[in-house]
This record gives sequence, C-alpha cells and structure tokens, in this order.
Amino acid sequence: MVPAVTAETELDEIMESIPADPAVRNYSFTVVDDQIYYRVNSLMNPVKLPSATAERVKGMVEIREVVRDLIALQMEENATDEAIQELQVKLNQVYDAYTEKYGVIGSNANKRAFSDDSSYCLLCSLEDLNEDGTLKRKADMFTKRTIKKAVAVTSVETAAEALTISLNEKARVDLPYMAGLTGKTEDKVAEELTGVIFRNPANGQWETADEYLSGNVREKLKTARIFAENHPEITSNVHALEQVQPIDLDACGDGGQAKSRSAFVVGQ
Repeated sequence: MVPAVTAETELDEIMESIPADPAVRNYSFTVVDDQIYYRVNSLMNPVKLPSATAERVKGMVEIREVVRDLIALQMEENATDEAIQELQVKLNQVYDAYTEKYGVIGSNANKRAFSDDSSYCLLCSLEDLNEDGTLKRKADMFTKRTIKKAVAVTSVETAAEALTISLNEKARVDLPYMAGLTGKTEDKVAEELTGVIFRNPANGQWETADEYLSGNVREKLKTARIFAENHPEITSNVHALEQVQPIDLDACGDGGQAKSRSAFVVGQ
C-alpha cells in the first residue's frame, strides 16, 4: 500500500493532490518540485516518506525515466546508433550512482520503497542477479540496441501471411492491401482464404471467421439467406452460420430434457 500523508502531519503542512500529468503513468511515482507524488487515475497524491526512502524513490524515478526514453528512442524510425549510445551512457551513469549508494534495484529495501510503481518490474529487468542477490551482470539494454527498427513488409508468399500482416498493420481484413502483398488478384486471395474470412453482406466488408461467426448469428443467418438467393457466393456464409446457431431452449432451459426426466419419474 502506498504511504499516505500521516495523521500527525500539521494541518499547515498537508499538501493537496494535484491533477494527473498525462506523461505520468497510472499507479506510478513522480517528483514535482522535489515532492513525491503517486498517480491514481486522474489525481497525483502527495506521499510522505522517511527521508532515506524518499531518496530511494527519487533515484529510481530518475532511472525509470531514462529507461523509458531509451525504449522510446529505439522505437523511432530514424533513431541513430549514436543517439542511442548517448542515452545508454546516461543510463549507466544514473544506475551506477544509484546502486553504489542504495544497492541493486532488486534488493528488499528498494523493493519496499518502489514496488507500488507500475514500472518496478521493468527496472528489475535491468539486472541479472546472483542467488545471493548481488549483481551478476547488467542487462543488454545498457550496451546493445534491444529493439529492432520496424521494417515494413512489402511482399509475402501466401494469402494467410497477408492476412496476418493486414490484421497487424490495418487491424482489419484489407483485401486490396493483401492482394498487393501477394501479387495475386483479390478474388484469388479470397478463394485461398475460404472459411477463414467472410464478406459480410450487411455492410460489404470482409471479416475474419472469429468476427463474422459471432455476435447475433441468428440475424446474420437471416441476412445471409436473403442475399444468397441472388448471390451464390454467399452460400458459404449460410453454411458456416448454420453451424454456429445456438440451441433453442424450452421453458425448462434444457432443450426438453427436464420434461423427459419428469415424465420418467411419474412413470415410476
């Protein structure tokens, strides 16, 4: 539990909560004008800590910010190796200065001080510790580029691969995009993905089987049957939807089984 302002604090020393800084992640410590705050949803609440514990928290906040900056930089498309190396030097400096004074981040004392922060596990990943809790080695982040530059995929061999890329990049089934990746026609891609994707006749959009064969499947089946009368290609939709229709329940809620059991008992 994050420490709160103590009851013994004089009234004139009580500090008020402040609106949350969007740059501060929820359930995280931050430092504003040398005062430690802890964000919970829309507010950052002041935290009163023993001076030694407060210094530990401030030090780990500093390490956390450098780590976040380094991760963000590596994810930038145009980030240079030189810029990354500069931040790695800074990370080494702040980490070494901290651990020289307070020990490894994974120590019990540092865990008690900072484990309520949402990034504590991230900071612990900076260290590979021995069984006795001493530092075995620093993580690769201190010296290597641990996040590869994103490389855009321009071509794939199969329609299935194209579907995966489309869902990752577009968050939907984008048939023209998938056709461009494979070098095949849209009709050919759709044919190879029969049963995996379906064109929804209600809106004309292509959807994955998981999306199309869920939700109000009764209504979807009615719509598919109407469209299939004039569009034979929708027949496959009808067959697939028929396979996922829910079982009708009677008043007993068990498809008539309760009634049968009841009659059997009376007959006894």
